[in-house]
Amino acid sequence: MSPSQVTVFCPGHISGYFKPVIIGDPTTSGSCGGGIVINSGVTVVASKAEETIIQVLRTYQDESQIVSDNSPVIRHLLQNLSLTASIKTFCTLPLSSGYGLSAAALLATVHAVNRLFDLGLSPEECALQAHQVEVTSRTGLGDVAACQGGGWVIRKGPGIMAEILRFQDQQTIHAITLSPLKTESVLSSPEMLSRITAAFPKIDPDTLAGFFTCSRSFAEASGLISPDIEKVLIDCDANNIPVSMTMLGNGIFALGERAKDLLNRYGETYSLQISHTGPRILEVLP
Repeated sequence: MSPSQVTVFCPGHISGYFKPVIIGDPTTSGSCGGGIVINSGVTVVASKAEETIIQVLRTYQDESQIVSDNSPVIRHLLQNLSLTASIKTFCTLPLSSGYGLSAAALLATVHAVNRLFDLGLSPEECALQAHQVEVTSRTGLGDVAACQGGGWVIRKGPGIMAEILRFQDQQTIHAITLSPLKTESVLSSPEMLSRITAAFPKIDPDTLAGFFTCSRSFAEASGLISPDIEKVLIDCDANNIPVSMTMLGNGIFALGERAKDLLNRYGETYSLQISHTGPRILEVLP
């Protein structure tokens, strides 16, 4: 007997640098790059329903508020799978801020409906479904690939089947968001994509500190840094705190405990750990 409700969590992802690889087929398109899979993301509660109902909720201090009654990417995913369902997504981080939440929502949803409807999809097939929607919608290029597992990651090629190097680290990442930035507004600009490609690092980092160095160089060369972002980066530099800009989001992420007090001067600070896992089922109700 198939379940009536399934709850799945998927971690988010902070991208530090990336290079778009768009070759027509969304299954093999995406991006190369480096990022951090974080322990905060999206929890999806999926239930059977005769028509698709979607709610996006933001949870703050144990209270959840509806921020949207629709998600075009989740609706697109369900249509691709020829399913109708009730989907509630819960997140604690701000949307459109460089935390890979659209990818996390898609991955959590596809894993939830896979179990809910006994579709029999493998984890790789679930990721492929989410990745195709993400790339087609231009809401992300490499977040789904990264969020399949944990660690700070280096994606050596586009798509979910490319080589991905994963490393663990116990240090805390602190992040702030100054304002939302719609990913599709950047990924739909040929001029911006050209500058991003040219800024891509020539070598892969082998430490988390090295990852921050590569990310910062990329942010500077890409031309994506706003004056507000630059002010915070300069302040972190003066205090020898590894720091860069969230890609793509109008925010900052920094390494180590000393970063928290400094970032608190500029906005609400989110303290994040590096996730050890990708999506996981939390609850199945009969």
